Amino acid sequence: MRSAATRSTLVVLFTASAATLCGCSGASGEPARPGPQTVAVEQSAVKSTPAPVAAPEAAPVDARTAKLAWQDGVAQFDQGRYEAAAKSLATAAKGRPTDAYGRYLLGLALARSGDLSGAETALVESAGLDGTRIKTWINLARVRNDRGDRTGALDAADHALAVDATSADALHQRGRALMELGRADEAADTLTKAREIAPDNGYVANTLGLLLIDRGTPQDAIPHLETARTLLPNVAYVRNNLGVAYERTGRLSDAKLEYLAAVEAGDTGGKAARSLARLGGSHPSESPETLVGTNAQPQ
Repeated sequence: MRSAATRSTLVVLFTASAATLCGCSGASGEPARPGPQTVAVEQSAVKSTPAPVAAPEAAPVDARTAKLAWQDGVAQFDQGRYEAAAKSLATAAKGRPTDAYGRYLLGLALARSGDLSGAETALVESAGLDGTRIKTWINLARVRNDRGDRTGALDAADHALAVDATSADALHQRGRALMELGRADEAADTLTKAREIAPDNGYVANTLGLLLIDRGTPQDAIPHLETARTLLPNVAYVRNNLGVAYERTGRLSDAKLEYLAAVEAGDTGGKAARSLARLGGSHPSESPETLVGTNAQPQ
């Protein structure tokens, strides 16, 4: 038999081993406790990240709502309330995803309410749905010209001319783009062709006259600008441009009358007023200024 001392030694050894397996440490024999850093890491490891919550999608526009919005948009457009028209037409477009004409009209409403960026988007969508509608391309070219995107305007105008090579409006927008791109000879040929096709288009006459002023031949510009004045008597930039042509050919009295007419018509940019003041003797050394006609109003 084992002695009592032997049994005592075995108990002590067993107790020590059990303490080691339980995670005791140090001389005190107390259980080891993880420090704050260990706890933080463990919490981070088990903490779940909530899934991102998707923004709620706009409710689809049903056929009845789209029809009512379309009717209201057309009525607002016809009354010249373009911002209200654009709002209703945008709603209609959501319920009519393949309606090319609806997006075309939306583009016009946005352009006439001053949102050229939105107008370009709507017209691009319309052209994507129906590339055979020439007015869509013409107005896209016009909007891009007004935004200063001459290369984009030229591309849209060329698409329009692919539909109808005899379109004076398409040729006009192409000429505007070419003029601003510094391709004066091509612009002159294009605008001259547009004038021949549509001799009663005052916007084309104005742009051709402006180009001739820029090319240093104001005497050649006068007949075109006088035609533009007859057709568009209350357009400020037309009267201003004719005043510039008169002044540069020495017809100062006539120039004063045109500058005055431009001021009375709204004088966008104030250039006519400054030119009128200069001819009155306030700034005799300055050269006459031009106000580029943009023909921004979609037709």
